[in-house]
Amino acid sequence: MMKLKIIKKGIIAMTLLALANTVYSQAISIEDAIKAWDSMTKMVVESAKLMPAEDYSFTPGDPLRSFANQLNHTTSSNIGFAQSVKAGRPSFKLPSRKNPPNDKATVVDLLEKSFWHFRGGLEKLTTADLSETVPWGRAGNQTQISRLKAILIVTSHLQREHGKTMMYLRAKGIQPAPAGSWTF
Repeated sequence: MMKLKIIKKGIIAMTLLALANTVYSQAISIEDAIKAWDSMTKMVVESAKLMPAEDYSFTPGDPLRSFANQLNHTTSSNIGFAQSVKAGRPSFKLPSRKNPPNDKATVVDLLEKSFWHFRGGLEKLTTADLSETVPWGRAGNQTQISRLKAILIVTSHLQREHGKTMMYLRAKGIQPAPAGSWTF
């Protein structure tokens, strides 16, 4: 009798947890995620294009990255995080991490491609995919998190990195691209 009560309570708890997860994942739709991604893409890429080519080697001080490498970090993060949205391997060749590009044309081209690659993965998702778990973290220190949580972490990381990019631009007296609208 006691085991039956425990089993019933367990079933009820699992049902409520599954229902809560479904409701939570449906609070943010794939369309919302794509609109937010498009806004961030526009903001970051337009800001990258504002910096003159001769200032892509600019660094505000040691040990900070050059402007080019700040953008290269965003590019590689977009590609690395793309596994969380089923994007697969990119169709374009990535430069070696040991020899990243420093010229404006190549840096901006790869940055744009990385955003489109991630967006392609977002477009493949369904609402049900948001509650699936995905591996997260560096090799040897991975955990499982919901796909929705991964997407939220990626957007948070991107916003933080763009904040750094804005500081580089402002240090050169350049007004960053406007943030645009976050309303849906």
